[in-house]
Amino acid sequence: MNNLIPILISSSIVIVLSGLFSLYIGRKKKGDEEWAIGGRSLPVYVVVGTQFATAMGGGMLVAHVGIGYSSGWSTITYGLILGSGLLILVLLSRWLREQGFTTLPDVIKKIYGEHPVLTSITAFMTIIVPFGWVATQLVAFGRLLEAITGIEPAILMFFLALVSLIYVLPSGLTSIAWTDFVFGILMLCMSVLSVFYVLNMAGGISEITQSVPETSWKFPEGLGAVGGLSILLWTLSILPGTLTNQMYYQRIYASKDTKGVRISLLSTAIIILLVEVWAATMGMSIHAMNPSLSNPEDAAGWFLTQVPTWFLALYASFIIATIMSTVNSGVQSVVVNLTRDIYKTYINPSVSEKKMLSLSRWLSVAVVAVAYLMATQFSGALNWLVATYAYSAGALLVPIFVGYALRKSTFLTVQGGMASMLLGVLGTGVAHYFDTTIPYVIYGLLFSLAGLIIGSALTQKKDENMKSNGEKKSMVN
Repeated sequence: MNNLIPILISSSIVIVLSGLFSLYIGRKKKGDEEWAIGGRSLPVYVVVGTQFATAMGGGMLVAHVGIGYSSGWSTITYGLILGSGLLILVLLSRWLREQGFTTLPDVIKKIYGEHPVLTSITAFMTIIVPFGWVATQLVAFGRLLEAITGIEPAILMFFLALVSLIYVLPSGLTSIAWTDFVFGILMLCMSVLSVFYVLNMAGGISEITQSVPETSWKFPEGLGAVGGLSILLWTLSILPGTLTNQMYYQRIYASKDTKGVRISLLSTAIIILLVEVWAATMGMSIHAMNPSLSNPEDAAGWFLTQVPTWFLALYASFIIATIMSTVNSGVQSVVVNLTRDIYKTYINPSVSEKKMLSLSRWLSVAVVAVAYLMATQFSGALNWLVATYAYSAGALLVPIFVGYALRKSTFLTVQGGMASMLLGVLGTGVAHYFDTTIPYVIYGLLFSLAGLIIGSALTQKKDENMKSNGEKKSMVN
C-alpha cells in the first residue's frame, strides 16, 4: 500500500527516539525499587503523564470515538465516572503512600495479616486485569493498523509485543513512567491536531450540529444521550474496576510525596475529561460525514481511510504511543506481582536484588509471549477484558475498601478476607453464567461483603489464636 512507507517511517522515528530515551533512563536507574515502583521518587509531572497514558489505551481510540459517534457528549459521562474513581483514590493516597506498599497484596496483608493463601488469591485477582489489558491492547493494535497498512494482525501484534520490551526491560516502572510522559505529550498534541482536522473535514461546528441528532450534541442533555441504563452499567463496571486496578496504585507509590499523588490524580482526572471531549468531537464529526455506519466502533477506522497520507502517518504514531504505554504498564504490573508477592515472599525470601532484576526481565518476556499467544488465538479478547474487570473487582473491592474503613477494629480476620474474595468470585461467576441483566459484578460485590462479615464473625477466636502463635514464634526467633 502507498501509505505503508510513510507510516513505517513515522512509527520508526517515535519508537527509536523513545526507545533510546528508555535505555538512557535504564542506565541511570538500575535498582529493584526503581523497577517495581519508580524508586518512590517520580516527579509529579511524570506521574501525571504515566497515569494519563496508562488510562488512555486503545479503547479511547476506538470504543470512545464510537460512543461519540452514536451518543455525542455521553463520552464525558464515561470520563466523569472514571475520574470519580481516581478522586476516591485521593482519599486513600496519604495512607497508601505512608505505608511503603509496592503491590495490592501488600495492602491486604496490612489490613488482614500475613497468610499465603490470602496473598496468593489477591495476587492472582490483581494480575488478571493488567494481563487482560496487555492482550486486548495487542488485539486493538492489530485491528486498527490492519485496515491502513494491509499487514496481517498477527504480524502487527508480534511487532508491538516485541517493541514493548524496549520500554519495560531497562528499569521497569521508572523507564515506563518517563517514556509514558513523552507519549502523553505526543497524545495530547495529536488529539489537538486531529480534532481541528476532523472539524474542518466535517464542515465546522454549525454543519455538525445540523447533521447530528440534537440529543447527542446539545449540552447538558447530550451527557445522557447513551441512556440511563448504559450509564448505570458503566458506573457499576468502571468504578469498581478503577478502584481495584493495581496500575493506578503503583503510580501512587511511585510519587515523591503525598502532595504529588493528589496533584497527579486530580490532574489526570481533568485530562481524561478533556480527552473524552476529544472523543465526542471526533465521533460526532465523523457522524456528520458518514451517518450510515452499522457499527459505531468502525468510526475511527473509517476516518483513517479518508485522510491524506501525511496525517495518516502521524496518526499511526499516535496509535502506537497510546497502545504501547498501556501494554508496557500492564506487563510491568503483572511481573511485580509474580516477583514480589509470590517468588520473593514464599519461594526465595533471601533473593538478591540483582537476581530479582534478572527474574523480572525474563518474566516480562514470558508475560508478553503468553499475552501474544492468547491475543492471536482468542478473537474475543476484548470481551474477556470486561470479565477480568468484573471478577477482579468482585474479589478485591470489598476487602480493600471495607477493610480500610475497619482497619483499626479487631473484627476483621484472615479467614474473613479469604471468604470475601472467594465468595466474590463465586457470586460474579454464577451471575455471569446466568447472564443476569444487572452487571454480574454487583452480585460478586454482595457475595464478597457477606463473606467478609460472616467469615470474620465466625473466625474471631481462630484468628486470635493464629496471631497469638505468630507473636510467640516471633519472640522465640
